[in-house]
Amino acid sequence: MGKRAAGQSGRSRQLALIMGHAYKAVGWNRQKKIYDCTLLGLLLLAVSVFGTVIALRHPATTAETFLIRFTSIAAFLLLHVILAIGPLARLDPRFLPLLYNRRHLGVTMALLALVHGLFAIVQFHALGDRNPLVSVFTAYGHDYAIPLTNFRAISQFPFEIFGLCALIILFVMAATSHDFWLRNLGPSIWKSLHQLAYVAYALLLAHVLFGALQAERSPVYPVLLGLGFLVIVGPHLVAARKEHRIDSMRTSAEADGYHSVARAADLREGEGKVVVAGGKRYAVYLQDGRVFALSNACRHQGGPVGEGRIVHGCITCPWHGFQYKAEDGCSPPPFTEVLPTYPVRIIEGEIYLSPRALPLGRKSEGAEWPGDGEPRKTEFFIGWQSKLPVGFAHCVRAAVTVIAVAVPVVMAAVAWFQHPVDRGVFEYGVEREFEGTLFEHPFPRLRIASPDGRQVDHVLVGAGKFGPPPIVAGTNGKHVRFHGSLIVREPLHMIELNRPETFTVLDRNAPPAASPAISPLGEGRFVGELVDTKCFFGVMRPATGKAHRGCAIRCLSGGIPPGLLVRDPNGDGIVFLLAGHEDGPLHYDVQLAGTLIEVYATLELNGETPVLRVMDLKPR
Repeated sequence: MGKRAAGQSGRSRQLALIMGHAYKAVGWNRQKKIYDCTLLGLLLLAVSVFGTVIALRHPATTAETFLIRFTSIAAFLLLHVILAIGPLARLDPRFLPLLYNRRHLGVTMALLALVHGLFAIVQFHALGDRNPLVSVFTAYGHDYAIPLTNFRAISQFPFEIFGLCALIILFVMAATSHDFWLRNLGPSIWKSLHQLAYVAYALLLAHVLFGALQAERSPVYPVLLGLGFLVIVGPHLVAARKEHRIDSMRTSAEADGYHSVARAADLREGEGKVVVAGGKRYAVYLQDGRVFALSNACRHQGGPVGEGRIVHGCITCPWHGFQYKAEDGCSPPPFTEVLPTYPVRIIEGEIYLSPRALPLGRKSEGAEWPGDGEPRKTEFFIGWQSKLPVGFAHCVRAAVTVIAVAVPVVMAAVAWFQHPVDRGVFEYGVEREFEGTLFEHPFPRLRIASPDGRQVDHVLVGAGKFGPPPIVAGTNGKHVRFHGSLIVREPLHMIELNRPETFTVLDRNAPPAASPAISPLGEGRFVGELVDTKCFFGVMRPATGKAHRGCAIRCLSGGIPPGLLVRDPNGDGIVFLLAGHEDGPLHYDVQLAGTLIEVYATLELNGETPVLRVMDLKPR
């Protein structure tokens, strides 16, 4: 008697852990450790392959760009795996071990997406003249109206808004993944909330289509995106077709009152079967030679009770292990969940079920199973068990092997075929002392004598996304000294004057030096991309294209000198700095940054710096 009581007490403690009694977490059993270690191993494999290919193929990639790209690809790839597990488990129960701890995949994916979003917002929208989050929504202004005014140019529609909305959904889903929220929100609301994963996927598709695919030219990217779409949609369609066909066949066999739902010979001892009566699903079980019918919707998350098994004398839901007694639908103490039960009859080998539920908690007599001999049993597994059955183990190993092969292939392809990052040098964190002659027009720049005797102009900018500090005003032609950081993209040079307090005029009382010689080269029309010169000279890579637009808008709005990037047919380019005609102000819309524009201008060499004196500027 003492041993039996001790055994029941131990089982109660186990069930309390399994079913979340008093919100106690499920223990880190062997299967959970294997699950999470496999996930960690795949992530390490992904970052290793991606990092190796980037180092070999695109060594100029900055750490920030690497993190932004890797986390986005890893999170998007993980979302495909998450969304594919559900229909695969519907098609074959051997995939259920992947479903059991799927929330771990979701939380990991949300964290990767959060890192991507934070780094992208800081990289492209922070350190400017506007709040970064405000900039994400407002930086592009008139582009939101493009579908209304020019549907053919819809590709210009901002892409960040889709990603930010998806990130909010993924974060909310991760934050509410614990059973605490399930219990307090209720299964229906909780399940509806987590169905938003499909909305997040649609938003991320738009995010990629309007963003990365606008910059990347390799066909590998749309091919991978299309294959990923098929990986998700294909199993969902097959599973839906399969279940619709089964439901239709069963519904057509209904009779008045009791409904014929299955053949008794189809049942196996200790196994459940999902049946349909009146368009509603029920779970039918064979236990100890009697047939019982219950609701198919688990009280935990609406899991398919009829796809479970009888474990320790109780019906066990295959999703998360919630248990119920077959005869009355009650959970074993101390739990209070109750499933409705239904009367059943067996007539000529057919199971007939009445959709009128018995009083809640009332014992059902069931119906005697007419089969001969001992019904055979099939494999069944739920995540809190310590070991996978052989068939399940083989299936899971095969699935993990496929994923382990696909991950490095996708990561290597994305890294290898991405558009090369622009080269440049930014001595971030390195402070130098600069001394030379400062000229303010057409933009502030410092002329420094090089070792070979040439006079090299260095355009001046401030820290972050701002032009030169006000302290340089009024020092045209003066000899000055200050501390700053060097920015170089040959043949163009720039200095970030990030220490304004070190700025000193060395010859305040001397007459200003003569302005550099200007060599006119003629006028004409030039077509190219409007860029912010600080990023393009070397501060950020990539420094062009749609992905960089938010940063460029903030830089130009903050006073960074604009430039026109003109490329030849080989993709090589040169940047002309833009200035107003005949020393007049340059009027342009900063929201054109990152887009093609056409300028009518006079080209001149101001010292050795190519400058376009703009007479007309318009979108291309």
